[in-house]
Amino acid sequence: MYDTILIEKQNHVAILTLNRPERLNAVNPQLKNDICHALTELEADNGTRVVIMTGAGRAFSAGADLTATPDDIEGPISLDEEKKLLSFDKPIIAAINGYALGDGLQHALLCDIIIASDKAVLGFIGARVGALCHVAVWALADVVGRNKASELLLACDRITAEEAYRIGLVNRVVPHDQLMPAAIEMAQKIMRAAPLSIKYTKRALRRALFNPDTEAFLQEGLTVTLKSEDMKEAGRAFMEQREPVFKGR
Repeated sequence: MYDTILIEKQNHVAILTLNRPERLNAVNPQLKNDICHALTELEADNGTRVVIMTGAGRAFSAGADLTATPDDIEGPISLDEEKKLLSFDKPIIAAINGYALGDGLQHALLCDIIIASDKAVLGFIGARVGALCHVAVWALADVVGRNKASELLLACDRITAEEAYRIGLVNRVVPHDQLMPAAIEMAQKIMRAAPLSIKYTKRALRRALFNPDTEAFLQEGLTVTLKSEDMKEAGRAFMEQREPVFKGR
């Protein structure tokens, strides 16, 4: 049904799997579009009460697909997928099974609960590839504090699941082979509560997270960075397996 994701349903839980394992589930426009459409369908499905998002293979998602970056972008960048993740009325649990970097980790950040494998590696690496971590720049500080958010976004360090748990970025760390059982156990706990109570609790928790000013700023920042020479250089460096040489333009 979808080109880049898989949907499996079991006992009122939908498992949404990012399915580009040959690219470490790198995020491209098709993946974002598939997620957006799948969430719209799952929100309308009365049989689904909780969604678990995970990745196929060795990664949750290794970040933006640098080979898919457009050379020329006209008009504002669409944030439809991000807004759908924010407004989705049913709980979403991120089950981080491996690498969760850049755009990939931002997807997890927009989920309600994050459970990580003890083999997971996390990091906001946007600035290292000439990009903007457009979700983390406004959402991360509320999770880990401004100073730690600044360090993660500016230094672009990769951290272990244990460090992510220590700073409050993830809710739980479990042995790798227990990741999906732990995520399903969490989903079952949530489903013991009344669906309407869960719905309005989630809406209240997210009410102040996003506004038109934030959207306008992010669209400007994404347009500038994605059209920049630095972003093109990052793509070339990735293909040539070398460090990029940025020039600030």
